[in-house]
Amino acid sequence: MSEADTLPDRSLLYAYRAPGDFLDCYSVSLGEHHDLQNADMRFLADLILNADIAWMRNLMALRDRVARFVGMKSGKALAMEQAPTPVAGRGVGERIGFFKIYQVAPDEIILGEDDWHQDFRLTILRDAQRIYAATCCRRHNVFGHAYLALILPFHKLIVKSVLDKAVKASPAAA
Repeated sequence: MSEADTLPDRSLLYAYRAPGDFLDCYSVSLGEHHDLQNADMRFLADLILNADIAWMRNLMALRDRVARFVGMKSGKALAMEQAPTPVAGRGVGERIGFFKIYQVAPDEIILGEDDWHQDFRLTILRDAQRIYAATCCRRHNVFGHAYLALILPFHKLIVKSVLDKAVKASPAAA
């Protein structure tokens, strides 16, 4: 079961974070999931970010409809930019779902997107025992602050749900 946590100091996300940026972190135990302990970080990100959760899919569709009216980027449009290459072959600048890859390391991947109201980065960091997912938001204006305040309760539910689903969906869980 995922829980609120502190991002380990070794995370590459700290190089991006600036004073005043929002940062939260959740983690889930890897337990006996040796497949996830050794998986390529792009595979792990794909497993987490593309978790098929009906209520989340509906919520994102609603967000995209609203986003269109205020000039924000939509997840659906960004996902269409995803390269047809296998996920393990994707590099910096390519996408996993609607998230652009910014950095890939053996045990961490940084993804995100920049928009007029805020820029955000998401890191997925793995150690021998846990997977951490942390989000850093750099808000540019009042709308960025309002947007984050509005979505934060949903964001927390989504992050915890996708982490839990990813661990349960791993082949070792079968």
